[in-house]
Amino acid sequence: MHTTTPAVAVHLQETLGRVFGQFAKMIARRQATDPQAMSRTDYSLLGVLEHCPHDAGIRISKLAAALGHDLSTISRRVSHLERQDLLERAPDPSDGRAYTVCLSPAGRTALHDERIARTGLLGAILVDWPEADLVELDRLLTRLSDDLATDAEAAHRPSPLPTTARTAS
Repeated sequence: MHTTTPAVAVHLQETLGRVFGQFAKMIARRQATDPQAMSRTDYSLLGVLEHCPHDAGIRISKLAAALGHDLSTISRRVSHLERQDLLERAPDPSDGRAYTVCLSPAGRTALHDERIARTGLLGAILVDWPEADLVELDRLLTRLSDDLATDAEAAHRPSPLPTTARTAS
């Protein structure tokens, strides 16, 4: 393993900041011209639910944690998406006091349509890139995403309790 030099790390974080900012502007332009366009939060939320391994759905608190948003924000978004029939809410089978949410059929369709629209926008920008560059960019961004997820999981794990030495009495 190597240590990233400060100059490379600074340049990389500035470049990523510009890329994320430009991507956000691209999505904002889409939202300004298409009333059906999803917000970044809604798109991410539906995307997490698409990959939810449980048929019964996921609790809103776990959804908020997965998205890195506070519970109140995600609760509002869930209510909004439920009113649009993009989500279904059901009692949590493991705790009748709680609820889970999952994608509705309309939610799957809306997510699919939004993904196609966003892919088209990005594809228009990348049209002149060689296929090998696109494959390499995807590989590196996937690796970065995986490493960021691993770091986030490690940050949320409880620290092991310190052990104390016991002496025989």
